[in-house]
Amino acid sequence: MDDRLTWLVAIGMCLTSGACDRPDPKPDEDASTIQRHSAASTESSSPSETSASSKTSSADDTSSSSSSASSDSETRSTHRARGGWKVIDAHTHLQPYAYPIVRKIFERQRIRRAINLSGGHAPEARKAHLDRADQLPGRVALFFNVDWESIDDPDFGKQTADELEAAVREGFAGLKISKALGLEVKTEDGELLPVDTPRLDPLWKRAGELGVPVTIHTADPKAFFEKPDPDNERWKELKQAPDWSFHGDEYPSRMSLLKARDRMVARHPDTTFILAHMGNNPENLDHVENLLETHDNLVVDTSARIAEFGRHSAERVREFFLKFQDRILFGTDLGVQAQPRGDRLAYSLFLGSVREEPPTLEDIPVFYKRHWRYFETDRDAVQHPIPIQGDWKVHPIDLPDDVLAKIYWKNTERIVFAPWLGRRSAHHIVDRARSMTP
Repeated sequence: MDDRLTWLVAIGMCLTSGACDRPDPKPDEDASTIQRHSAASTESSSPSETSASSKTSSADDTSSSSSSASSDSETRSTHRARGGWKVIDAHTHLQPYAYPIVRKIFERQRIRRAINLSGGHAPEARKAHLDRADQLPGRVALFFNVDWESIDDPDFGKQTADELEAAVREGFAGLKISKALGLEVKTEDGELLPVDTPRLDPLWKRAGELGVPVTIHTADPKAFFEKPDPDNERWKELKQAPDWSFHGDEYPSRMSLLKARDRMVARHPDTTFILAHMGNNPENLDHVENLLETHDNLVVDTSARIAEFGRHSAERVREFFLKFQDRILFGTDLGVQAQPRGDRLAYSLFLGSVREEPPTLEDIPVFYKRHWRYFETDRDAVQHPIPIQGDWKVHPIDLPDDVLAKIYWKNTERIVFAPWLGRRSAHHIVDRARSMTP
């Protein structure tokens, strides 16, 4: 039986037997062994991949931020997924040591599965992520990251494609490209590497051949390209993270970055691209709608952009979600970093953006429940999940249950988890068969 046939048989076995839907593992980490700390930055460089620094404290401590969160009336859940829906968070960033904390978050928020977009690139980093992600078997899909160090090598595209293929064979589920492409990565001549550079065509092509999606973060919110001063509507955020400002002649314009990405997508119709953060143009839903209508190989995730697309009328956003209900993935931009400290596990969190006060585990229920409230209720105006992103309210869109199910989990299951679990099952079968061969 060749590898392709074995893979197809394994997918059928996995999906029909329920092996793709393993029971949740038992918790093995007591809250008393977890502490909050100032963690080192994760490997990537986008806002979603940069941790908020925080002072060390017990997870059971009550800080001013967690106290207000726990007493917030928003802790009264309206989440219809409590009735038994699976919820997949398609946009997270998790360090290898973070999985005991991640397990707690999953259990308390009923998050069934998640995509970890910060899987690393070096073989040793990939192994560390795979070994620890398997503490939650079948529940965390890892995406490979690109090492830009040798970008000037003439074979960079092919070499990186080969690394991606190796990672997929090891158990990775996709590829993540950060906003460094277009805004930070420079060639030997000092020029920024364009998003649509032909150098990367072998990488995009290989992802399509492997059948793995590419999550790509291009550009950033419109306000990040405007002057960072008190008149900027994201000033509070930019004060906390000045490196997120791309105002000035040394950077490409925001729309030129998005147009370069769109040209690249058009060149690779056989590769599935997940445009992070609602295509990073939630300010203009007409643009995102046109993209989805033009390119069948595109889907978008909702991570860290409710504050933006939620400013449109509820009718307009609901129409958009109904129209593209099969091509929108729920995501939050949750980040969890952790390091052992003696017999304790110190951690730091990133809840979609920076905060003036470092978040704790006590802040997570409100963070998720504000997502549920936006998608599931018909209230007039509510607080969006990431208050530092703007001093305004958003308008909930009250989606039907069948559409919520698609956005919360079915779309991500179809696009990422079913193929990934099928491949892993096939590889396990092949490895076992080989070990039994005389």
